[in-house]
Amino acid sequence: MNSTSTEAAVSRARGRRAAVIGAGLIGMTLLSAGPARAADLIGTVTDVDGKPVASAMVTLEASSPDLGTVTETRFTNDKGEYRHAGIPDDAMATHYLRVYRLGYQQMVPPPGHAVLESMASQDGEHARVDVQMRAITNLAQQAPASAWFAAMPDTQVKENVVLQCVGCHQFPSPKVRGYGAALDGLDEQGKLASWRAMIQYMRVKFFEIGPDDSLFDPAHMSYDVISDSYASLFDETDEKEISEYLAAHFPTRFDHLQNFEYGAPLGVGPDTRIREIQLPDSSFVREIALSEKSQFLWGADLQKNALLRVHPETGEQKAYPVPFDGPTGPHTLIDDPDGGIWVTMIENGVVAKFDPAAEEWKVYDKFGKFDMAHDLAPNHRFQTGYDTEQQVWLTMIGTNKLGRLDPATGNTELHELPGDDTKSALRTALYGAVMNRDGTEVWFSQLSGGIGGFNTVDKELVHFEMFPQGDGPRRIAIDGNDVIYVPLFGAGELYVFDTRAKKEVARVALPDRNSAPYSAVWDPWREVVWIGTSNGDVIYSYEPESKAFKVFPLPRRMAYLRMIAFDRSNGDLWTTYSNIPTGSGPSQFVLLSPGDNPDMGSPAVAQAR
Repeated sequence: MNSTSTEAAVSRARGRRAAVIGAGLIGMTLLSAGPARAADLIGTVTDVDGKPVASAMVTLEASSPDLGTVTETRFTNDKGEYRHAGIPDDAMATHYLRVYRLGYQQMVPPPGHAVLESMASQDGEHARVDVQMRAITNLAQQAPASAWFAAMPDTQVKENVVLQCVGCHQFPSPKVRGYGAALDGLDEQGKLASWRAMIQYMRVKFFEIGPDDSLFDPAHMSYDVISDSYASLFDETDEKEISEYLAAHFPTRFDHLQNFEYGAPLGVGPDTRIREIQLPDSSFVREIALSEKSQFLWGADLQKNALLRVHPETGEQKAYPVPFDGPTGPHTLIDDPDGGIWVTMIENGVVAKFDPAAEEWKVYDKFGKFDMAHDLAPNHRFQTGYDTEQQVWLTMIGTNKLGRLDPATGNTELHELPGDDTKSALRTALYGAVMNRDGTEVWFSQLSGGIGGFNTVDKELVHFEMFPQGDGPRRIAIDGNDVIYVPLFGAGELYVFDTRAKKEVARVALPDRNSAPYSAVWDPWREVVWIGTSNGDVIYSYEPESKAFKVFPLPRRMAYLRMIAFDRSNGDLWTTYSNIPTGSGPSQFVLLSPGDNPDMGSPAVAQAR
C-alpha cells in the first residue's frame, strides 16, 4: 500500500475528531493487503467521436461487494480525465469501472469487466483504462424516479402523491412501475380500483416499518386497527384523491423516456469524491451522525434497536443495542458540543444520549408510550440545541406535541400544537424542529400541517402558518441569523423564513420539483444550504444570496436520502441511502466530499459559533 493511503489514518487531537480520509482506500479487504504494490488508476472518458465527456462519474466497484465494502467514485475534468489514487494490484483483478453520465451509455470497456482485463497500459505508478461512451436519447434506464412525474399534471393532488407515496420509498420505484405496467389496457375505473387497493395495502404495510418486536407489529394487532384510515398517515380523502389522480395520469409504459435534465449546473469536479460503505441489508439504518469524540461513523438502526458503529475507511461495523427492555426504534441522531450523540426513538417514549468515547448510554423513558419522539431540535451549528435552562426540545410525531426534557433529572413536559381536529395526530405528523440562537424559540414543521415557532420561556406559540395539503414541510435548518430553511417535500420547493422578523424571505422552486426534498442543513463554512432528496438521486446546494442551485448526482439509482451530517474537521458531508429493508434500494453510508476545500476557520464560521 502506498504512503498516501497509509498516511490517511484517523488522528485525534485532545480528543477532538480530525479525520482526513485517504482517497486511495478501496475496502476493508484491501487494507489488509500489507506491502502489496499500488498504482494510480487513470484514464480518459470520451464519446464515440473522441470528444471528452466532462463530469462523468467513474466508480471503482468490487465485483462481489460484502458487508463493509467501500466503493469510491471520482468525476472527470473538462478534458474527460479521471484519477483513482493508490489502487493495490489485487484490486485491479477484483474491481471494475462503472461510468455514468446522464445521456450517455458506457461502451468500452463493457460494464462488469475487471480493471485488469481492460487496461491499456500499466507501469510502476499508473494503470490506464480509457472509457468510450455513446450519447443516447432514451433515458428510461438512467433517470431517477422523479422523472416519470414530468408529464403528469402539476396539481395540489400531485404534490400529495409525492408527499404520501415517496414518504416511505421512491415513487415510482421499479416495483411500482411494474405494477403500473400491469394495468396497461384497463379502463379508468379498473385502474382506479387497482390504485385504491394498492393504497389500502400500503396503509397496512406502513405498520411493518418498525423495529424488531415493534408495538405496532401487524402480527399483534387486528386488521381493523391497522387498516383504519384515521390512524394512518394517509386518510380516506388522500386515498380517494391520490387513486383518482394515478388512475387518470400514471403511465403504463416505461420503456422510453426523453428530455429529463437536472435543471441546474453540476457542482462536481475532478476533486469531488463520493464514498459508499455497504450496510446490512437486513437492517434499517435510518440516519448518520459524527462526533468530535470519535473516529467512527454512527448510524441509527431502527430495525435492530441499536446504534451501528462504522469505520469510515475500512467499513468495519459493530452494533450497540439500546439498553431498554422492549423495542425502541432509534430514529434520529444529532451530536452535541461535548461529543455525545442524542438519539430519538419512535417507540416506548424513549430518548437517549450515547457517549461514543466511553461507549455508554443514558436512557430517558418518561415520555408517553405512543408519543413517538421524532426530532430533537438542533441549533444553528447543527448540534443539539439547549434552551435558557439547558433543556432540550423534541417533536412528538404520535401526539402533535412539543416535548421538553431536562437532561439532568429526566423530567419531561409536553405542549400541544395547532392542528386539524378532524385529523389524527399521526396524520398531522409533527416532524422537524430547530432552536434559535439564544435558545428562546423552537421552530417546527408538520408534514400535513404547517410551520410555527414556540417560545421556550413563556411556553406559548409565537407564530403559526398552515400550508396546503401536499406541501409537506420536512426537516428544517436554521442559520446564525435565525433564518430557517424549510424543504417542502411534496411541492419541491425551499421555503425561507426570517424568524426574527416573522416574515417570508423566499419560496424557491428546486431544479427538479419532483425530487422530494427531505432535509435542509445550513453549512456555515460555505454559507450554503444542503438539501437531501428522496426521489431525485441527487444532493443540492443552495446559495441564499444568489438563489443559485448546484447539483451533485449520486452513483446509485434509488438513492433514498434523509439527513445530512458534517465532518467538522474538513466540511465533508455524510448521509445514508436509507431504504426500507425490502430490497427497494441500496443500504449504504455515503460520503460527499465536494472537493472545494472550505476555510474551516472563516469569519462566517466564527460568527456562526
